[in-house]
Amino acid sequence: MTPITVQELSSRIPHLYVSGDQTREVTGICIDHRIIQPGDAFVAFIGQRVDGNAFVDEAFERGASVAIVSRDVKTTRGPLIRVEDPLRSIQLLAIAERQAFAGPVVGITGSNGKTTTKQMVAAVLAKSGDCLYTEGNRNTELGLPLTILQRLPQHRSIVLEMGMRGFGQIQALCEIATPTIGVITNIGQSHIELLGSQAGIAQAKGELLESLPSDGHAILNGDDPWLRRIASKSAAPITWYGLGEGSDVRATDVEWTSQGMTFVVHAEGEAAAAFIPTFGTHNVVNALAAIAVGIRAGLQLAQSVEALRELTATAGRLNIIENGSIRIIDDCYNASPASTKASLDVLAHLASSNRIAILGDMFELGSESEAGHREVGAFVAKLGIEGLIAVGEMSQWIADAARSAGMSAVRHIATVEAAIDEAANLVPVGATVLVKASRGMQLERIVERLRQIH
Repeated sequence: MTPITVQELSSRIPHLYVSGDQTREVTGICIDHRIIQPGDAFVAFIGQRVDGNAFVDEAFERGASVAIVSRDVKTTRGPLIRVEDPLRSIQLLAIAERQAFAGPVVGITGSNGKTTTKQMVAAVLAKSGDCLYTEGNRNTELGLPLTILQRLPQHRSIVLEMGMRGFGQIQALCEIATPTIGVITNIGQSHIELLGSQAGIAQAKGELLESLPSDGHAILNGDDPWLRRIASKSAAPITWYGLGEGSDVRATDVEWTSQGMTFVVHAEGEAAAAFIPTFGTHNVVNALAAIAVGIRAGLQLAQSVEALRELTATAGRLNIIENGSIRIIDDCYNASPASTKASLDVLAHLASSNRIAILGDMFELGSESEAGHREVGAFVAKLGIEGLIAVGEMSQWIADAARSAGMSAVRHIATVEAAIDEAANLVPVGATVLVKASRGMQLERIVERLRQIH
């Protein structure tokens, strides 16, 4: 963050009192006393199991400039700022930091693909200077402001992933981030149990459009009919991207190679050959979103295409692991019916035989849970995948639908632990195996076991 004094920091947040040396310089914000860097302000949260206020002295020992505490704490090691709400304090500090930044701020949301799109957008914008972007899953009311507070003077752009689990949450994140460019990847079924319907999901995601200034830019997936329906929510001009002819940034001649995807991108009257070192038509669409952002941020098409060629794989997201006797497609970070079908399509393209799908439960589908799982099972059979292992309670529906569609090599295993125990018998030598489920299933444990035994 921009260096400020303890006194300046305290003036930006509601507080009950400030004690100690207020001239100390603060250069960052940290909520974990174990990873404090010299100059950080330590923000003490009271959690279910740990009270951060108990670690103030340790934070000072590691170099903290000040501690923002939520109860009265006695210490002689450094200044204290006593607040009622540590989370709101962090958000207000992030708002101040954001207001001091003049570069493009990109907010990205969507039911599927937002993390991959975020990585692609950050890679593209890095062509014009250092880009600060959301790391991991820090896309919440705490993670997003903490990301903004990592800003350094050399950053020229900020890319923020925005998670959503209910109405008003995207709006709240936008009040902190005030994005100048908004990207919505799609409107799917994730979180339907909380929002009731795809229309509800579209309404919640549309809060990003409503937050954009008239001189900003909305970047929307033109192949998604729900986004076409809610586009009028945006006061900002819209750039459509996708595979359809009605998109402003479009891909043609999409081809699979052994190393990734090639395609021709058309934008602003130009055409350029492009390559991404990952697989799936859905990732071509994600790349188009990044190219569209680059164009609206003032980059040349050639710069965006060059940036996308240099992408690196992320663990748990279509990461191809060549592990001696088998090939693992590690895509177990999260799942929905749409994203699982996209990953199954990758499996079908990467190998012509001896293909196995290990699929786990997909959460947050509400009343659509059975239908969503059965949709995936039928798709496995349709693709001609040679083997299916369904893991988890709800995945019984995947197995049932695959069998009903004529697939014979189908197994259901009730728990991840049982699947780990049987891993040696699940995947034969020479197989290509996809591992995918919702994050809560923790199927990376199966990936790790497969790496150990092959």
